[in-house]
Amino acid sequence: MKEAVIGIIGGTGGMGRWFAELLQKEGCTVHIWGRKSPMSIKDLVDLCNVLVISVPISATAEMIKKVGPLVSSDKLLMDLTSIKKEPVELMLAHSQADVIGCHPLFGPLLEEVKGQNVVLCPARGKKWLVWLKSILNRNGLVVTEKTPEEHDEMMAIVQVLNHLNTISLGLVLAETGIDFVEASKFFTPIFHKKVEIIKKVFTENPGLYTDIITHNPSTEKMIDLYAKILADIRSTVKWGDGSRLKEEMEKAARKLF
Repeated sequence: MKEAVIGIIGGTGGMGRWFAELLQKEGCTVHIWGRKSPMSIKDLVDLCNVLVISVPISATAEMIKKVGPLVSSDKLLMDLTSIKKEPVELMLAHSQADVIGCHPLFGPLLEEVKGQNVVLCPARGKKWLVWLKSILNRNGLVVTEKTPEEHDEMMAIVQVLNHLNTISLGLVLAETGIDFVEASKFFTPIFHKKVEIIKKVFTENPGLYTDIITHNPSTEKMIDLYAKILADIRSTVKWGDGSRLKEEMEKAARKLF
């Protein structure tokens, strides 16, 4: 195999920047392309044999359609987005290259990634998969291979349900009209941690979390389940009897743990 020369589209921030630093540490030549880059995307593709799409979810489809036809069959086209079914299908449809969906399951600011999870969705070709897995494994990352559909179904729980819960809690808190200065005198350690998570989600990059929720194909099913459980809880506690809710929690605990 030729020496890997990587072009990261959207590598000026977020996971693109993290991936660039990982590859540079491995001795790879990495070219980063952003909206202000003087180089054209075609020039980037001509220069590189590994092309990585690392733009916001809402811009991923358009970027794949633009880049894919330029990538020849001897190269690798991959993405780093939080959903996999649509990006992988588009990469297969709009390019002749090897295709891998990649999702690092951690944030770009994490200093130590050893032991963290990465999901790969290999879709076309084997040679570049061996190359990518070897880099991830050498850096202590735990690599799991799944289909795009399996990935998205699990992310509907790990990400969609998780962020849906956080966003719902934040919106409810806002509706209460709570005075956080006064309320902070009553915060428990657990509630304080929850408030910090809400602050992060609502103020740092809310578009990231709304994209994760709105673009996952299993989101509607997860919201329906979430609404059902809330309705069941409301019905259970309506008359002030917590015994049925306690029984449901104990039954769930036996299933989960």
